Amino acid sequence: MDPAPSCGLSVRPYFDPFDPALHTDPYTRYLEAREGAALSEGPQGLVVVTRHADVSRALRNSLLGHGPLTAPNRLFSFLGMDPPAHGPLRQIAARFFNPAAIAALAARIAADVDELLDRALCRQQVDLLADFAYPLSLRVICGLFGLPERDQQWIREQTPPIARLLDPPYALDEQDLRGAHTAAAGFVAYLHRKINERRVTPGPDAFSALVAGSEAGTGPARRDLLPMCALLLLAGYETTANVIANGALALLRHPQQSAVARSRVTDGRLDRAAMDELLRYDSSIQITFRTVQRPTRVAGTPLAPGTPVALLIGAANRDPRVFARPDRLDVNRAPNPHLGFGAGIHYCLGAPLARLEASLALGRLLARTRDIEQTGEPVRHKDSTATIRGVKELRVRLTPA
Repeated sequence: MDPAPSCGLSVRPYFDPFDPALHTDPYTRYLEAREGAALSEGPQGLVVVTRHADVSRALRNSLLGHGPLTAPNRLFSFLGMDPPAHGPLRQIAARFFNPAAIAALAARIAADVDELLDRALCRQQVDLLADFAYPLSLRVICGLFGLPERDQQWIREQTPPIARLLDPPYALDEQDLRGAHTAAAGFVAYLHRKINERRVTPGPDAFSALVAGSEAGTGPARRDLLPMCALLLLAGYETTANVIANGALALLRHPQQSAVARSRVTDGRLDRAAMDELLRYDSSIQITFRTVQRPTRVAGTPLAPGTPVALLIGAANRDPRVFARPDRLDVNRAPNPHLGFGAGIHYCLGAPLARLEASLALGRLLARTRDIEQTGEPVRHKDSTATIRGVKELRVRLTPA
């Protein structure tokens, strides 16, 4: 993507976070940008922030918001909502992700993990994405929403084009936009049908509770119901599947660290330190976007209202100013102030569920195997969003414990 004229910055290095080359290895380029200057300039006047302290402060800066969202990005309007509307809606959604609600899901998630691992261990040669991470995360979120198993494959197929909408419109070509519009329209129609079904026949699930609350005036307004359900459903499975896959790949590439993590698995769960390090080392969310709402400073530089800002979480999580030997996986790392789930008022709402799923998935995978051998290089998404980092295929051979 060609550089755009500067938006008030002095001459800065140019960095394009939408460069497809970053899908394979973004971290070398992040290092160059991070050590070259506090800020870089990107396409369309985008201000790119890469250092941990600056990204962390910007995530908490109330003068950086999301600005108006264009259709079909309105499908994710809950994600991009700013105060004062954001707070009350977040409180409504948070009911399904409080500690008690998450703890109640642990036994069911563990059973799902074990069932999928039973099948994988029988076959031994599997794709950890198609045969484990995706089915698990879909089961969990569809179970939470009371969606039938027959819908899961369709939901999975719609997610990649819809996820492109997490990037700015100018980062998508016409074919991407058409695919995103088509998938988004289909998903909106699907959610409308499910919402109408829940109005007539509610069940003991989060979807029914949100619909009932909307009808009673104690939940999201009707205009906010569909975007809230869309975000919780899509983000609740796609990012978690990538947390599992990215974590598994990191452990495969660092056998000594994998052995340490395996030795500390307790009750079939990866311990907190190891999970935090995997979230830091190769975050499933690499970048998040903001727009300057009122004059403010980022990394000491004054920015005018309307300036678009890209906060590179993946780069911040490898900042040597905060993390010793940041390119080394260290499952004993402490402290570990990673930004894998963000920070501030938009801290990932589903973080407790994602952490529980990933710790059970990876912990049980390690506990139930003696060896995990890669049988091919991971296949990266060639047309994926810049926001989400993951693999399309990760083939391995499992040796049962």
